[in-house]
Amino acid sequence: MNQTSFDLPIILGSSSKYRAEVLRQHHIPFTVRVASIDEKSVGGSYRTQPDPDALTLTVAQAKMDALLATLPTDTQPSLVMTCDQVVSFKGQIREKPETKEKCRLYLESYAEAPAETHSAVVVTNTATGKRVQGVDVARQYFKKIPSNVIQALVDKGDVMHCCGGFLIEDAILHPYMLHREGDDDSIIGMPIKLLRRLLLEASSSM
Repeated sequence: MNQTSFDLPIILGSSSKYRAEVLRQHHIPFTVRVASIDEKSVGGSYRTQPDPDALTLTVAQAKMDALLATLPTDTQPSLVMTCDQVVSFKGQIREKPETKEKCRLYLESYAEAPAETHSAVVVTNTATGKRVQGVDVARQYFKKIPSNVIQALVDKGDVMHCCGGFLIEDAILHPYMLHREGDDDSIIGMPIKLLRRLLLEASSSM
């Protein structure tokens, strides 16, 4: 897939370096433009009565609304994408850990059950106003992670910026990862198969 397949430039509405890297690996040209929102103020009911798909779609839609509102009127017609992700663990939603202690507890728990990622993508064609959306779900299974490894991950700090407090790209974690249901890019938060479908749908005149 490349830019010429869609005849419109692609705008990534995310500051995530991990999502950007996935797009680069798949040779998808893009620019980045981000509009900040208070994510915790969006989709509250889906947190209290956990619905990870509805929550991520609601947040991604809010990001899209905020981003489109910031685009200058003379912006070239584009395909704009926004994303959101949470982890579901035993029916409970996990976002980015607020504290190191919470991150440690998250990592200690993953030997009990898989971390289930819910990754929402919203794409808008600014030329037509057409907006499409979807959610991809993947599961990562883990061995028991030793306490010294957990401490090393927390001290390193990258996991503090990841939903569920884990990062499959981190080599420190690799020896403790078991099988995966779904694709790496979905666990990372940029599900390419879903994105391909949504970009095509948004580009279509139908």
